[in-house]
Order: sequence, then structure tokens, then C-alpha cells
Amino acid sequence: MLEIRLIACAVMLVLASVMDLKKREISDKVWISFAGLGLLITAIEFSSNSINLLQYGFGIAITAPIAYGIYRSGLFGGADAKALVAIAMLVPFYDMPFKIHGLTSFTVLTNATILTFAHVIHNIVRNSMDLAKGKAVFEGLEESGVRKALAFIMGFKANAPKGYLFAMESSYGDKRRFNFHPAGYEDYVSANSNNVWVTPALPFIVYMTFGFLLMIIFGDLLALIYANIF
Repeated sequence: MLEIRLIACAVMLVLASVMDLKKREISDKVWISFAGLGLLITAIEFSSNSINLLQYGFGIAITAPIAYGIYRSGLFGGADAKALVAIAMLVPFYDMPFKIHGLTSFTVLTNATILTFAHVIHNIVRNSMDLAKGKAVFEGLEESGVRKALAFIMGFKANAPKGYLFAMESSYGDKRRFNFHPAGYEDYVSANSNNVWVTPALPFIVYMTFGFLLMIIFGDLLALIYANIF
């Protein structure tokens, strides 16, 4: 049944990625259908005494509140949180080549986060260069130091932005504030925009999909990095 679980999870994530890239919206039917499939497989395995139900329930019980907490923090959208729970219901644990804990949902999350570091490095280098040139990158934004630091790694200030980018700031009367909530990202920034903070538009669910595939091949990238460094 493990092969069926893995294939179903891969299909779910690929389907969700395609929907998110095309429409910026993922139907809840995707999560409900595949989570239901996970429960069905679990019921079949339980009837044949081939699954540890306590371990299965633990995977879901620990994933759901943490996924919700991250969603409420604004670090990723509701679809990403639902994806984590659906992953936990389909493949709660996986005996991967390199692992720290074996929880599939959190391995996918950490793998996906590591993959986003390419954008983080780009943002840090670009923003650092702008500061070195004396540009007032935070001019007009009434924000705390913590939120400025978060913006520094999540996006950059652009003139005539090109490519698929979302505005990472919103106007509230005569004030401008950073918007870190992916659910609020709807339209791409116009190339006619000036001095606006932007963030790459590639949905996090895409990173999660690649994170899942890398988990199957290599396992937990954090464990792999640790093993090669230490």
C-alpha cells in the first residue's frame, strides 16, 4: 500500500501545483478527495492489522495544529496548510534514506523551505547592493525592524518590475505596510509600477511538490546536509 500512498500524494501535489500556477487557486476538492483516499487506505490496512493506527494518528495530530499556526502567522496560505494535512493523511511516515524524524509532512515542508533559499539569497544580495548604493529601500514604510528584516529576505524593491512578481506591500490610507500573507497576492505587479516591494510569484505548493519528490529520492535534506557537513 505504501507505493499507492506515495503515487497518490505525488499526483495530488502535481495537480495542485498546476491549478495554483494557472488559476492561483486550488479547489478544496483536491485535498478532501486525496485525504479521503488516505483514510480509505488506512481503514483497509487497519482491517488487516498492517498499520500502526497510533503512529498514523500521531502524524496527523502533530501536523494539523502546526500547519494551522504557520498559516495564521501569514507565512504561507491556506492551501499550503491543507496540503500538509493531506500529506500526513496519505503518507504519515516514510522510511527515507536520510531522516531526522521520518514525519513526511514536515520533511516536505523543510525540503520546500530549503529550495526557496535560492530566492532568499537573491533577495539578500540584491537588497544589500541597494543599501550599499545608498538607496532608501524602506522609505515610506512604517514598519518594525523585524518586519523589515523579513521583507529583506522575502522580496526586494523594484522599479518597472519584470516577470511574475506579486506586490509585497499594501496601502492603508496614506500609509504603506508590508503584506506577507500569500492569500492576499492576486494580480502580478504591472511593469509600470515604481518603487514597489515585490516577491517572486512561484507558489509554495510547487516547492512542496519538488520537496516531496526529493524526499523520496534523498530523504530529509536537512539530514543530508548535516551528514555531509559533520
